[in-house]
Amino acid sequence: MSLCSVASSRLFSLNPLLFAGLLGLTQMSFAATASPLCPTISRQQPLTLSQAISYALCQNPDSQQQWLQIANQQAALDLSKASNYPTLSLQGSVNSSYSQSQSQDSLGVQARLSYLLFDFGQRQAQQAQANFLLQQAQWHKDSTLAELSYQVTAAYLSVLKAQGQIQASQKSLSASQKSLASSEARFKVGTGTPLEVLQAKSALAQARLNLVKARSEYANQQSQLALLLGIMPTELGELVAVNLSVLNSDINENELQQWLIQAAQQRPEVKAAQANIQAAEQAIIAAKTANKPSVSLSAATGWQQSDGNESSSRSVGLSVDIPFDIGGGTRARIRQSEIQKAQQQLSLENNKQQIYQQVWQAFYQLQAALETVSASQEGLASSDSAAQMALARYEVGLSTILDVLNAQSQAASTQQQLLAAQFDALAARNRLSYALGQQLALP
Repeated sequence: MSLCSVASSRLFSLNPLLFAGLLGLTQMSFAATASPLCPTISRQQPLTLSQAISYALCQNPDSQQQWLQIANQQAALDLSKASNYPTLSLQGSVNSSYSQSQSQDSLGVQARLSYLLFDFGQRQAQQAQANFLLQQAQWHKDSTLAELSYQVTAAYLSVLKAQGQIQASQKSLSASQKSLASSEARFKVGTGTPLEVLQAKSALAQARLNLVKARSEYANQQSQLALLLGIMPTELGELVAVNLSVLNSDINENELQQWLIQAAQQRPEVKAAQANIQAAEQAIIAAKTANKPSVSLSAATGWQQSDGNESSSRSVGLSVDIPFDIGGGTRARIRQSEIQKAQQQLSLENNKQQIYQQVWQAFYQLQAALETVSASQEGLASSDSAAQMALARYEVGLSTILDVLNAQSQAASTQQQLLAAQFDALAARNRLSYALGQQLALP
C-alpha cells in the first residue's frame, strides 16, 4: 500500500541556520535572531503547503522554545564534561601589619592545579545523563515540530475545503437563477403558475444564504491558519490547490498491525521517553556513587616576599575524600532517582497506548472517508444529469418546478458531499501520517 509520499519525522531534526543563530545568542532576543533566517509570506504570492509549514516551524513560539531547550541541554552537557579537565587557580596576596615598634609588609603568589583521578564512575554517569537529556530534548523538539506540521497541514486543507464549498455554492446559486428565469418565462406565456415562480425564488434565496455561510466558514478557516503561522489574517493570500490524485491509492487493513508496531517504535515521543529512562538510569548510578571515595591529585607552587626576604614553595600530593551518609541524603537521592525512572517507564507505556489509539482511529477514519469519496463520485454524474433533464422537461411542460428544484438540490448536495469527502480523506491521511511518525507530502 502506498499511503502517499511521506518523509520521516527526522525531517525536523536539523535546522542548521536556526541552530547556529541560537548558539550565537548573547543579549538579543531569540525572535530577533531567528526572524531573518525564516522564509517570508507575501499576500501577492500564492502560498504553498510546504511554504506554510516551513514558515510555521521557524516562527512559531513553541518551535523556538524547543530550539532553546536543545541549546540549554547542550550547555549542560558541556558543563558536565568540564569535570574531565584539571582545575587551575591563581591566588595573590598583599599584607601589611603594624605594631608599636615596627611594620611588616608581605607579598605572595600561589598557583594550584588539581585533578580528580577516580570517583567510581560518578563523573561518567553524570555526563551520560546529560547526553541522554540532550537526546530527549532533540526528540521532544521533533515531536513538537511534527505536531505543528500536522496542525498547519490540517488548517491548510480546511481553508481549501471551505474555498471549494464556496465554489459549489456559487454553482448551486447559478442553477437556482436559471430555474427562476425559466419559471418566470413560462409564467409570462401562460404555461406556468405564480406558485412555481415563488418556489423558484425561495430556492434562490436559500442558495444565496448557503453562499453567505460558505464565505463565513472560509473566513473562519483562514483565521485558524493565520493563527498557526503567527500572522494577521489580512496577510494571508491565496493558497495553492493540492492534487487530489493521492486519494486514488487504497489502504490495506492487513498492514494495520505492522503500522501499530512501527508507529510505537519511530514516533519521537517514544524516543524522547526512552531517552528519559536512560537518563534516569544514569542518575541512579550517579546517586549510588556519591557516597563512595574519590581520589584527587593536586600540585601547587608559590612565591612570597616579606621584608626583603624571598621564599618559594612547591608541593604535590594525593587526597582521598570519603563521604559518610549520616543524614541519609544519598539514600534519599537514590530512591528519588529510582522513582523517577519508574515514572518515565510508565510515561513510555502511556505514550505507546495513545499512539496505538491514534493509528487505529486514523486508519478507520481514512477507510470510511475513501469509501465516501467513491460513493459520492458515483452519485455526482447521475445527479447532474438528472438536474439537467428535469430543467429541460420543465421548459417543455413535462415536469413541475418542484421536480427541477429537487433535482438541483440533490445535485448541489452531492457536489458538496464529494468535495467534503475528498478533503476529509486528505485530513484523515494527514492524521494517519502523523500517527505513524511521518509527514504528509502532497504533490
